[in-house]
Amino acid sequence: MKLIKDLADHIKDEIADAQHYAEDYVEKKVNGETQMASKYKEMASDELKHATYLHDYVVEQIKKIENAGVKPPAEMLEKWDIDHRNYIDKVAWVKQMLTL
Repeated sequence: MKLIKDLADHIKDEIADAQHYAEDYVEKKVNGETQMASKYKEMASDELKHATYLHDYVVEQIKKIENAGVKPPAEMLEKWDIDHRNYIDKVAWVKQMLTL
């Protein structure tokens, strides 16, 4: 179960990095620095890709635990549900910034 927590923490880090790069993208784009804006957009997209890979792996691991007949601790599932909702909201926000 520690694996799930560690991966959730990594997902948060990847999304935070993506948001940072997306904010830099917007700033560079507004300032007319199109070449750097493009690079920041690419970096933000890469971080989102990493977060998605980790997210999908967590979902897969939780399903494996459940399919093995083991009931994951309720506290872990509650924390994951909160992290999952935050993941969805923050990824949507970063993607929205990248459409500017």
